[in-house]
Amino acid sequence: MTIFEAVRYYLALFVMVSFVPLLAFWFLIHPFVGLWRRLGPGIAYGAASAVMVLIGAGIFALRGPLLAVEFGTVPLLWPPAALAYLAAIVLEVLCRRQLSIGTLIGLPELVPSRAPGRLLTEGIYARVRHPRYAAGGLGLLALACFTNYLAVYGLLVVYWPAIYAVTIFEERELVARFGAAYKSYRNSVPRFLPRFRL
Repeated sequence: MTIFEAVRYYLALFVMVSFVPLLAFWFLIHPFVGLWRRLGPGIAYGAASAVMVLIGAGIFALRGPLLAVEFGTVPLLWPPAALAYLAAIVLEVLCRRQLSIGTLIGLPELVPSRAPGRLLTEGIYARVRHPRYAAGGLGLLALACFTNYLAVYGLLVVYWPAIYAVTIFEERELVARFGAAYKSYRNSVPRFLPRFRL
């Protein structure tokens, strides 16, 4: 295995071990937010972290069959990978201008009385409702093109319907928190694809 092949392999392994547990985190939090609020953020984060570690360890244990199919180094895929990665970075930077650390880790969902948060409707959030999820999908596309492993392409295919389902749960909670203001925002701003006006 050349150094470049090793980089591709370990990057593909990192993607599998990190992205799947992150998706699981949001599926653990959003559908059961009422339960986690009653139990408290310490228990919520502890339980979610334990599940994430187990999932990551399971993927690592199955790395042989998961990463058995790869399509080699294809330099033609590097320009789209670079563009997707650049777009993901731009979206993430624009998001970080609006988000506190507490919001990034989900405190407004888990303890709205202590970290109430606010409805974000400015900056990138005036153009797209879920820019962080869009950035995640673009980053995953970039990594799939660069690593060129079947499992990473498979994760990319699973990512979009999974993250769409996460947004359904998340938006139910946002409607409960912000009411008509969020419904109006939801009706005027697209979910994943930013709307740009001249």
